[in-house]
Amino acid sequence: MASAYAVGPIRPMQVDQAYCLIEAVGYGIGLDAWREYCAVGLRPRYRSPYVEEIVTSENAFGYVNGIAIMRARHSARLGFHLSVPVFVVASAADARGVSSAMLRYVTTAARNKHCNIIHIANPTPDQWSVGGEPLDSTSSGIFIPV
Repeated sequence: MASAYAVGPIRPMQVDQAYCLIEAVGYGIGLDAWREYCAVGLRPRYRSPYVEEIVTSENAFGYVNGIAIMRARHSARLGFHLSVPVFVVASAADARGVSSAMLRYVTTAARNKHCNIIHIANPTPDQWSVGGEPLDSTSSGIFIPV
């Protein structure tokens, strides 16, 4: 199915645009810290199924209108799952289309990583900390079987 949005790993030229979404939601991270956080993910030698990945959605005009941060994890309650502590969509005209494109990408990533479930956290800034312990699998949010 064709999509009006390009969804994939964050690219260097998208880092500052993506920060606008992170800032709008109220995550407590400054621009310099965000750039540093993204720089680690942009280094190909550190790619691993267990490292956080930053994914963006971009429209045809080159504007970032969605961002997700995901990581494969294991917990006693959920088993092997894809934790998504950050899932932000910003579109005045097509929030449903952007969300659908992002969810398709996240679902494919979960299948590729052999995850049984996707956990998308509630969008509360205190639940995601850069460089800290990843989101606890027992917190609330949306659980999507894969």
